[in-house]
Amino acid sequence: MSEELHMPLSFEVSADRVPLHRRAVFSKSVFSITSWSIGQVSRDSMTGTMRRRKLADESLRLIDDLTNRPVDPMFEDALLTPNEQRSRLSIWSGRVVVFVITLAVGFAGCLIIRDLHQDTRQKVRQELIAQIDYASSRSDNLSTSIDGLRNQIDKLSTEVGGGKQSAEVTREGILNGTTAVKGPGISVTLTDPLAASDDGTASGSSGQSDSSQIRIVSDRDLQTFVSKLWAAGAEAIAINGNRIGVQTSVRTAGSTVLVGVESVQSPYTIEAIGDSSALKKAMSSSTESNLYATLKQAGIYPQVSTKDTITMDAAGSPDLSYAKGEE
Repeated sequence: MSEELHMPLSFEVSADRVPLHRRAVFSKSVFSITSWSIGQVSRDSMTGTMRRRKLADESLRLIDDLTNRPVDPMFEDALLTPNEQRSRLSIWSGRVVVFVITLAVGFAGCLIIRDLHQDTRQKVRQELIAQIDYASSRSDNLSTSIDGLRNQIDKLSTEVGGGKQSAEVTREGILNGTTAVKGPGISVTLTDPLAASDDGTASGSSGQSDSSQIRIVSDRDLQTFVSKLWAAGAEAIAINGNRIGVQTSVRTAGSTVLVGVESVQSPYTIEAIGDSSALKKAMSSSTESNLYATLKQAGIYPQVSTKDTITMDAAGSPDLSYAKGEE
């Protein structure tokens, strides 16, 4: 009788439609249980056999299963891992592993976020600056090498030519600026006004001139002095140690004055080799009164001094692609 009350009464299912639920192969008790029949839910009180009421409608069978058998008979075996006590070593080792993994993931996330928030324009700017520095350094090395080779060529030409030809080569080298020279001359120093800021604008009154008229020394000022020194008979000129050659330009790039490809800054010292007395007289304030008056209004006061010996390095000679000597 107890066997009849063990499972609720239900409808009988045909043998070919009996649903089975088999235990997973990795269960520890897989060898002790072959199969469970969900359909074994009722036994006849007289014969002890399984009985189900036959239903043609599948929906009624579903309702019957949900009503009388809501829990799978194998549900208790769903936890295939036995509920055993874990050792403290295994517990703490698991915690340490989880902590290390969490720390690694957090560190990697921080690196990724930092890279995403970093300004890409700054990276590009740094790369461009590094490329410019490398190109400038290489250009300087090549220019130095070219100057050395040209000096060797001039020296060998002098040794081979000799006499009149050697003197002509030396004179041409001095006039072209391709030969290092020394001799007496003068120096003219131009300094930016103290009240002028770095960008060339007035930042205050100098006490001797109106602050609105203050400006810095420009490339045109340097060109004017160089032209007047050539006209006065100068044989060689250099600005802040940079020799003026045949194709050496004095120009402004942005807020920087360039002599050739070299940048120069205030104070600007223009050195000229020639007749010291004639050059000094030509560049005096009495001879160039208009020029000095204009510079004075801007807060610029040229200083002219004579020198017994001035040494100038050679300037790079230009590469000629079209000009050729007449035969």
